[in-house]
Parts: sequence; C-alpha cells; structure tokens
Amino acid sequence: MNYTVLLDTNILIPLEDSSKRLPFDFAELKRLLGETRCQIFVHPAQLEDLQRDTNESRRKIVLSRIKGYSLLQDPPSLTEEALRRMGWKQNNNHDKVDNELLYASYCGAVHFLVTNDKGILRKARNTKLQSVVYNLSQFIAFLLQLKPPKVKPPAGIGIHYLYRFPVDQPFFDSLRSAYPGFDDWYNRVAKERRQAWCLCEGSTVYGICIFKEEDHPSIVEGGAPLDGNALKLCTFKIGEQLRGRKYGERLLYCAFQYALEKNIKYVYLHTYGPEQRTLLSLCSDFGFQGVGQYKRDFVLLKKMTVEGEERLDLTPLEYVKRFYPHYRDDGAIRKFIVPILPRFHEDLFSDVSDIADGLFKDRPEIYSPQSNCIKKAYICCAKTNQLEAGDLLFFYRTHDRCSIECVGVVESATRESAPGRIQALVAKRTVFSETQLTEIARANPLIILFRHVKSFPPITLQDLRAAGVKGAIQSIRRLTEEQYERLFRDV
Repeated sequence: MNYTVLLDTNILIPLEDSSKRLPFDFAELKRLLGETRCQIFVHPAQLEDLQRDTNESRRKIVLSRIKGYSLLQDPPSLTEEALRRMGWKQNNNHDKVDNELLYASYCGAVHFLVTNDKGILRKARNTKLQSVVYNLSQFIAFLLQLKPPKVKPPAGIGIHYLYRFPVDQPFFDSLRSAYPGFDDWYNRVAKERRQAWCLCEGSTVYGICIFKEEDHPSIVEGGAPLDGNALKLCTFKIGEQLRGRKYGERLLYCAFQYALEKNIKYVYLHTYGPEQRTLLSLCSDFGFQGVGQYKRDFVLLKKMTVEGEERLDLTPLEYVKRFYPHYRDDGAIRKFIVPILPRFHEDLFSDVSDIADGLFKDRPEIYSPQSNCIKKAYICCAKTNQLEAGDLLFFYRTHDRCSIECVGVVESATRESAPGRIQALVAKRTVFSETQLTEIARANPLIILFRHVKSFPPITLQDLRAAGVKGAIQSIRRLTEEQYERLFRDV
C-alpha cells in the first residue's frame, strides 16, 4: 500500500535546512521515507507559513528544497462552521496553519500527519485523531514496521544486488545462448535493484538464484492467475566449478525459507531444454509439479501452504516430499532424540555451526556437500532398529552445547556392513574415501537417510530435564508425545 503523508513545518524545516547538521531522528526519517512506499505532500498553507520565515537564508533553502514534494491539490476548506464543530481555536497565522493540516487529515486527504508540535498533538487527542496524527518517533516506528523483513540467507549464501555482477562474465554464457536478449533483461532488472541469492567471490559469480515477488501472477499461457502471492525463481544456475556440492539444494532451501518467513503461498520457476534435466529432477523431489508451458519453457509450481484436504492419503514421507519444509508431527508420528558429536553436527548443520557465526561464513568453499544438502545422511553405531520412514529426528549435540537445534524426517534407516552398499546409499548426500568406508563398515553401522526440515533456537539439556527426559543422552531414544508437546510444539 502507498501511504500519503503531510509533514508539519516543524518537521520540514529541520529536514530540509541544509545549513545545519541533521539530527539523528530526522536522518532516520529521511532514510526510511526513501525505503518505504510513502508519498510526501506539502499543504498550500505551509508555503504561506514558510514565506513568513524571517530567516531569509533558511527560507530560500527550504522553499527551494520542498519543491521535491507534491503539493496537496484542492485541500478541504476549513470554514468557520468546521472550526466550531471541531472546537479549535484560531487566534493567529500559526493556529491557522496547524488547523489546516489537522483538518486535511481529518477529512482523509492524507493517511498521516507527522508533527512534533504539542498543540497539534493535543488537538488531535481532543478530537480523537490520534490514529492519523503521529509525532516523529511514532512515525519512525511505523515506517520500520513497513519495511519488508530481512530474511537472512543460509550460511555460505550471500544476498546481493544484481548490479554487483557484470553480465558479460562467462558464467552467464549458457543463459545468453538459451535466451536471446538475456543481457538486456539482466541489465534492466539490475537497474530495478533486483536481488539474488549468490555464491560469489567479489564480482565473480559461481551460482545464482534471481528472485521476484509477484501478486496473483498468471504463470502459464492462457492460464488463470494464481489465488495468492508467489515467489518466482527467475534465473537458477550453479556454475561448473561448484557442481556436485549440493548448492542447488542450498539455493532451493533459501527460497523455501524466504517464502515461509514472508507468507508467500507459491514458489515457481521455468525450465528449458535437456541441459536442465538435473534442475527438473531436483525440483520434482521437493514438491514442484509441472503445470504447463510459458512460451517454450516448462513451468514448475510448488505450493508453500497446506490445506486440510490435501493431507489425506499421504504417508508421512510422501507428505514431507510434497509439502517440504512442512512435515507431519501429529500423534501418529514417532519422535526420537539422536545424539551427535560436535564435529559431525558442525559438518551436517552449517546454519547452526560455529562457522556460520565466524568471519568466513559467506565463503562457499568452506562448506562440505553434506552441509549444503537438504537430503542428508547420518551414520552411527546405534543398536536400535526402531526407526522408520516419516519418524522425526531431533539431533542432540553432545559435549559442548548439550542442546537440540535441528529436526529431520527419516527417509530410511538401514544397517549395512558392505562398503560398496554404504557408498551406494550415501553417495548423493555425503563424501567418504575408500579407507573411511572400510573403517565405517566394520562397525555394521546404521545408515539414516533423512531430510533436514528446520533449525530453531536451542532446546537445552535443562529444558529436556524439565520435560522429563532423564539420564544421559548417549543413544537414540524415543520421546513421548507429552515430552514432544512440552519441548517442540512451538519451535
């Protein structure tokens, strides 16, 4: 929504008087007005008021600078009858300007009047206009609420404006070949200050997902508009240098988290040509479905919300595949605590790792494939054979933090002693050398394949104890439904 605002003269003069140092709150107002959808108006009565300023130098400066604002056309006429009805005194020119601004706000000529004048604020209270008349501090707080939330990208991914990356670099060659006019499009959206999730070093890009929020878009040829807002992944590419390190999943994870935090109903993208079979396969594994064509592109759509009727006839694993990152946690779903050593926790869950808080958190090369991927593997020597597809796993980091910060959904749990079979199970999720696999196989380990669905603020050992989880957490153990409700229902 675009808001219209009148700034009282006691706000305009400090804001536009370039001869003086700008106070912090006025500087903050100026910054926020430039970042939010507000149109500033000047009332004609204010021009008359400014003309009466006895400081000639300031008068000339302010009058010249407020030409950048819109003049409120045809403001409501404040008659003697209206003055009596409102109960306002008007003994001088100062009162007249105050009353004109208040009356324009009362009549709905603008959404807000911003003033630090105690007399105007008092009149606003007496005539119940507090909802449209703000002091400067209140209006700054309102503008801060208008700003879209900053969704922090996962570790290893940066969010940057496109103008940071010259389009003539080799990374974009395949896109240029596939889409005639790509360079012109890229330069145009860069000027629009479009952003992207990026894997980069300086101005050199190695992976990118350019995104755009849309309201009820029509996404296929001749199709009806979607029944909600959507996040379009306009350009999605991983460079050859980073292929095989699971950054495609990492960028999708960015998109899913962004859509969830901003209450976006759909995510969609286009694919083209046989060279994008990998992307097509990746997207289909996370709930994207083909919905038609747009020109020569195949359109993939994923719904980010879950309706009640859509829950029917789906196993817990089918549910998380279709609606990821949503998952089932009802009473029919079993929940387990899984102890994990800090070094393995660091490697698997990069977003809550010590590295993610460090100086080099945005350097993609420091993260392993298993930390980038959503579909992960965990190998342990647990004796249990209870785990089944759809179970929830809460990973308890032992020794240092003694807390739970991540949850995953089991895809499969298999005990294997053959190195080749272990390699076949985990090859797409993690990397082991032949020597490591031989050593692992000797223990007849449990190979748990799971999908990481969420990280959250730490659930501490003290929290676990308070919920009735007793004893040392040294092996996989099941949570009761009551314990789960107390610990994790609101995370």
